[in-house]
Amino acid sequence: MTWNNRQDIQRDRTPRRTRPEPLPAPAGAAEDNYRLLAPESARLYRLMALRGWPAFDAAIAARTTGEDPAATAERLEDLADRMLLERHGSGTGRFHYRPGVRAHAEAAAIREDGIAACSAALGRALTAYADLAASAAHQALPESWRVPAPPGERAGQRYEDRGAALGALLVEAVNLVEAVRCAEESGDPVTAVRLCRALWPLQLKAGHHEMLLPALRTGARLADGPDAGALQAQLAHSLTETGRREEAEEAARAAARAEESAGHKRGHASAVEFLGLLRLRQWRYQEAYDCFEEAGGILGTMGAQDEGADDVPRAEALLERHRGRALRGLGRREEARRRLETALSYFRPDDGADGDTYNTARTLTDLAETWLDEENTEAALPLIEAAITTLDGQRAEYHLSHLRRMRERCVTS
Repeated sequence: MTWNNRQDIQRDRTPRRTRPEPLPAPAGAAEDNYRLLAPESARLYRLMALRGWPAFDAAIAARTTGEDPAATAERLEDLADRMLLERHGSGTGRFHYRPGVRAHAEAAAIREDGIAACSAALGRALTAYADLAASAAHQALPESWRVPAPPGERAGQRYEDRGAALGALLVEAVNLVEAVRCAEESGDPVTAVRLCRALWPLQLKAGHHEMLLPALRTGARLADGPDAGALQAQLAHSLTETGRREEAEEAARAAARAEESAGHKRGHASAVEFLGLLRLRQWRYQEAYDCFEEAGGILGTMGAQDEGADDVPRAEALLERHRGRALRGLGRREEARRRLETALSYFRPDDGADGDTYNTARTLTDLAETWLDEENTEAALPLIEAAITTLDGQRAEYHLSHLRRMRERCVTS
């Protein structure tokens, strides 16, 4: 059909109505309440509706609107009292829209604020979520190079401890996944990738693999340069944990290729390590051990000038732990325990230092499992209790649940 034909057909159509259609009931009630709002509250109502955030608080809303957080908190409460927002749980300070009301607010934003202002507000919201995630992730897992420290001017909130930092990520997890999707749709791959890098503690310590997979797939697709290998490795980890073994192997090999091509030896060794971890899950223990040896060989070529040289001792200790796990699978339990004890001596805090508490607990768990293979619950139980104590307060429920099952096995056998 030509453009002229379409115009003729349009001219022949009789208008359906000569008056505007009435708004649907929720939108009509929202419009009545909206007209009573002060300008600042009306703007807040409009701009927070630009994306379907599952639940948001005053801090994010203030960053989105550029207003004072305390005043924003009061306005959010007022909007909830007027039935323009829903309180998301009792006393949480978090809010969400009912779908019909959000549609009204979003339409009002486009009409009254304009596309440019709406786009700027959404960009501020994305930056706020990325800043929050980067800061909380680094504090939840400060020893890991996979969650780089944010620049000082964007360090954000200081949390009481690692558990509190992980808790902040857990509260915002669904919003972070939505933010990755929003960043991609907004043509902002840099923010999408930054958000995905900050998901690592939620993968490693909280085990939120299925929920995070869509975001990780997006991040791996968008990442380039030094982030490409890191995101492929994160994707490989969650694919492994969810049993998608073929995809996991593809992602791990893609990570290794990207890191090797970039000359990033630390990342290359880590990607080969991920492939070894996949082999452990496949019960291919000798191949797993060989991967850990290969990764160790890559680390051995690093000099002081290489990026991440300071991380080498920790990386080698991780490989020693994984060699112990592979040897356990091969039935070489005495040798496995020696390897695990060597790793533990690096991770375990001493002289009042923090140490690597997460990997201390994981290595204690591995040691306990070698004793349980021999039905030696007397040797295993103290190690299990020590691992549980070490993880106390870190909200690492993914691993604590496994330890509790191990403890139950010991006390009921």
